[in-house]
Amino acid sequence: MAQKFNQTVAILVVSLLFSGSAATNESYTEALTVDQGWSNADRSFFYFSPQGSPIIPLSYFMALEQPDSASPFLNQDYLREMGMIFWDDPVANPLGLPVGLTQDTGRLGNEPQLGMNCSACHVAEIRVGDTVALVDGGVSHFNFWEFMTSLDEALTQTAEDQERLNRFVNNLNEQANISLDIDQVAARLNQIIAKRSQWSARNHTNVIPGPGRVDALNVILNQVTAGMVGRPENARAADAPVSYPALWDAPYLDFVQYNGVVPNAGAGAIGRNVGQVLGVFGEVDLAQGRLPPGYNSSVNVTHLMALEERLQTLSSPAWQSFVEIGVLPDLDMSLVAQGEEIYQAECASCHAVIDPVNRGDLASIHIQTFDLETIGTDPSAALGFAAREVFTGPLEGRKVGVVTGAEFCDVTHGNAALAHVVAGVMINHLGDDRHAIVQAAEGVIANTIEHKLAGAWNSIQSFFGAETANDAPPNYTTMINAMAAEGLSQQEIADKLAESSSNSAALFNELVQDHFRYHGEDQSCMSVLETAQYRARPLNGTWATGPYLHNGSVPTLDDLLRPASERPTSFAVTNSQFDPARVGFVTSTADQTSEVFYLDTTIPGNSNTGHEYGTGLAEADRIALLEYLKSL
Repeated sequence: MAQKFNQTVAILVVSLLFSGSAATNESYTEALTVDQGWSNADRSFFYFSPQGSPIIPLSYFMALEQPDSASPFLNQDYLREMGMIFWDDPVANPLGLPVGLTQDTGRLGNEPQLGMNCSACHVAEIRVGDTVALVDGGVSHFNFWEFMTSLDEALTQTAEDQERLNRFVNNLNEQANISLDIDQVAARLNQIIAKRSQWSARNHTNVIPGPGRVDALNVILNQVTAGMVGRPENARAADAPVSYPALWDAPYLDFVQYNGVVPNAGAGAIGRNVGQVLGVFGEVDLAQGRLPPGYNSSVNVTHLMALEERLQTLSSPAWQSFVEIGVLPDLDMSLVAQGEEIYQAECASCHAVIDPVNRGDLASIHIQTFDLETIGTDPSAALGFAAREVFTGPLEGRKVGVVTGAEFCDVTHGNAALAHVVAGVMINHLGDDRHAIVQAAEGVIANTIEHKLAGAWNSIQSFFGAETANDAPPNYTTMINAMAAEGLSQQEIADKLAESSSNSAALFNELVQDHFRYHGEDQSCMSVLETAQYRARPLNGTWATGPYLHNGSVPTLDDLLRPASERPTSFAVTNSQFDPARVGFVTSTADQTSEVFYLDTTIPGNSNTGHEYGTGLAEADRIALLEYLKSL
């Protein structure tokens, strides 16, 4: 109780001293909001609730200056240039932080920390002229990579420049009303810089994401398998950036993530959110706990559950709602009717139309997934996740499902380690809910490679002339050994298996490679290898989620309905100015400078190819389809 009291007092002290810091910036027109099922209280909770993602001590952030400037880092104009949004709520946000930055705590909970929650990436602005409206759960223009780079530069410059360091210490002393020793501050500052440098080294990239994108899967896997597991060699370049996905409907989809690998049923929703926190600066102690079991962490599971409850009431933004507040033009209802017929013929077989408010039971909406050859979009994100193998380090010998399942060998697939740590964090926090524990553990086991391939087993048996059976998954080791004894090469064996189930081709390729690499010894340990694939979710609200495709490589829906050869190969990702005619965000401005980020689609990871559906429509039909897409 004393620790919690001291922590609260510390936050209040910082709040009182700095509550006016953000207000000193230039005034900004208040953004409009529409009804998406949330009250302002829901909105503020989503914007500012901590989720257990500590970045640096809060006092250090409040005292920090911008790189190459004596101006405060917490400055509205400066952070708006990075795509951050400000929402005035002095109760929920007394420090005037931008949406998505929070007053958080670390794993030990002994000092206020600067945190980040999901709203930093999932609240969008729609600008038409001088009018601004918010889209909750949308795709923000937040430049996460620029923010982290600037934060690192500011910290480093403070440590290396004596005048900046003096001002920094003075700012800290004003906050705490005590005199801190400059050498002690410098020593701690260097520790913080070292920690941030390790994060940057783990997540190095040759493909700069720019606004609205991050390589979420690789960053999460790097944090868990290289950082928490303590094996730096497990890190991979974060070279497969994806757009921040829209959050509305997420609780009602059976699988989430662009590659459709995270189940939502049962405890899956909390597992999904825990995994997100682990990737965004969450802290986990992998020492095995006994009472309660699992892993102690900074993750605020209570707030995650409350955030998830609010997501269940969040509906997609309706174009008509923005018409009513004077932001968007009226729809042409005759074109909408024509477009609906075209949609049913061209799009509905993949992208089901759902009621955006009454969506049925949680995790009940089936999401189709498509292999890479079929969809044709940039493969980097899906392949990198499917084929990633890592050293288990301290996890070796522990049960894959934490409390159940086979034991980890010295090598596993990255997603197995992630699922294990997520389950361990959940078990530690949900120790009284035995049902949730079992679901979390079983969810990990259900995603093992053997179970993923079991669906193809009957067709495999038929292919080889055997009788169909519905029992346990096959012994792939025996099958592969038999084909190898006949003289078939690794590729020939994989091709033979793939002939029976083309949608699992990536699985079979990886399975055969693992078999020969590890001589069949570790097959039970090579868990959670997912099919390389992408999903096709319902398109309600999609008009507000550009740029398009999973990697944000196509600027507007108008461009997406044209052949890949006609799509822009480079475009500016600048701001949230909306183009109602082409349905997307403006890709050029009159005052472009060298600071403007251009997305180059010729770079691997940024490819704008694939998804060539509806690209052969006549011009009038394409315009009608666009009008219907606005109405969803």
